[in-house]
Amino acid sequence: MDPRESSKESGGNRLGTFGGVFTPSVLTILGVIMFLRAGFVVGEAGILGAVGILILAKVITVFTTLSVSAISTNTQVRGGGAYFMISRVLGAEFGGAIGLALFFAQALSVPFYILGFTEAVVRTFPHLQPHFQTISFSAAILLFTVAYVGANWAIRAQYVIMVVLVGAIVITLGGVASHFSSETFQTNLQPGYSLLEATKPEGGSYSFWMIFAIYFPAVTGILAGVNMSGDLKDPAKSIPLGTFLAIGVSFLVYLALILLMGGAFTREALINTPYEVLQKNAWGGFGLMVAAGVFAASLSSALGSYLGAPRILQAVARDRILNPLRFFAQGTPEGDEPRRALELTGITTAAVLLWAGDESSGGALNAIAAVITMFFLYTYGMT
Repeated sequence: MDPRESSKESGGNRLGTFGGVFTPSVLTILGVIMFLRAGFVVGEAGILGAVGILILAKVITVFTTLSVSAISTNTQVRGGGAYFMISRVLGAEFGGAIGLALFFAQALSVPFYILGFTEAVVRTFPHLQPHFQTISFSAAILLFTVAYVGANWAIRAQYVIMVVLVGAIVITLGGVASHFSSETFQTNLQPGYSLLEATKPEGGSYSFWMIFAIYFPAVTGILAGVNMSGDLKDPAKSIPLGTFLAIGVSFLVYLALILLMGGAFTREALINTPYEVLQKNAWGGFGLMVAAGVFAASLSSALGSYLGAPRILQAVARDRILNPLRFFAQGTPEGDEPRRALELTGITTAAVLLWAGDESSGGALNAIAAVITMFFLYTYGMT
C-alpha cells in the first residue's frame, strides 16, 4: 500500500462523532481564553467590540468548516486531518508547507494551554507562585504520558473533564448573571483600550486587531476533532456534524459570557482581574468549581493538541515530501499511534516552557497566542 494512503485501518482507533470530534473540539474551544482572557477582551474592546470579535472569529471558522465538510464528504478521509484534505485537493507538495505550519500551530498550542493552566493555578493559590515553572513542566509530563498511552485513553479522560467543565460553566454564568446591571452594561458598551504595559511611557495602547489576535485561539479548537480523522469510524459523517455542533454550542456560551460580564463588572476589574472576578463571584460561592473548570479546560485543550499535532506530522511524513521527515511516518502496530511525532511535540513543548520561565503575569501567554493566531489564520485561509 502507498505510504501516503496508509492509515492501518484495521488496527486504528474507531471513534464516533461525540467522542472523536465534538468532545475534543468543544473542550479545546471552551478553554483558557474563556476563563482567563474573555473578561480582558470585553474590558478592552467593549461589549460591542467583543461581540464583533467573536462573530468575526466564528465566521472564519464556519467558512473553514464548510470547506472541510465539503472535502470530507467527497473524499475518503484518512489520517492527518486538515492537512490530508488540503494536500489531496491542492497537491501533496503544496499541502506539505501548510501541513508543517499546522503542525507548529498545534505543537505551540500545547505549551500555550499549559501556561494558561499554570497561570490559573498560581492565581488561585498565590503561595504557589515561586513554583510556576515546576507546575508547568509537571503538567506537560503528565499530559505527554496520557497521550503516549493512546488516543482511546485520552478520549476517556476527556469525558470526565467534560462533566467538570459543564459544571464550571453553569456556576460561572449563574454567578455573573446575579451581578448584572443595565447601568454597568451601558458603561461597558463602547471600547476603552488601555495602555500597553511595555509602552506606557510612549503612550501605546491596545487596538481591535491586537485584542483579536489574543482572543482568536479561543476558536481554533475546531481542528481538534478534524485532526483525529484517522481514528474516526465514519469521518465523512462525524467531521461536519461534530465540528458544527461544537461551533454552535461554544458560540452561545461565549456570547452569553460576553454580554453578562459586560453588565456585571467594571472595566477596570475586567481588564486587570478577569479570572479573579469570575472565581470571586461564582454562583453559590463555589469559586473552586470555577478553578476546577479552568484547570480541566486548559489541560484537556493541551491534551487535544498533544493528540492532533503528532498525527499531522505523521501524515506529512507519509507523503514523502521531505526526506528528513520520513522518520516520523512510523506508527505503533496497535492503533497506529504516532509516538515519534509525539516525542518531537514533547520536546517543542519543553523548549517553549523553558523560554517562558517563571512568567506568570500573562505576557508569555499573550505572545504565544498572537503567534498561534498567525499560523491558524494562514491554515484556515488555505483551507
